[in-house]
Amino acid sequence: MKTVAMRLVSLLLILQVAFFVYGQGRRLREQQQQQQQQPCDEYYVAEEGDTLQTISVKCNNIFILEDNPQIDDSDDIGPGTVLYMRQP
Repeated sequence: MKTVAMRLVSLLLILQVAFFVYGQGRRLREQQQQQQQQPCDEYYVAEEGDTLQTISVKCNNIFILEDNPQIDDSDDIGPGTVLYMRQP
């Protein structure tokens, strides 16, 4: 009888952990989708480690290089660089 009870408790614990992990993953996906849907402000100030590609993904904007003629080299983005972001 103890074996059946132990198995039942183990099963319930496993199910509880599985539902918790599923809920956390779902919440994380929803947060990521919300972040992707929110475009950046009209001006974006580059941070350490930013590249045109990461900013483009972050801001959902593929026109950064086209809209910022002051950028001669796409690799020449440093912290503090101010970029115009075309608004949808």
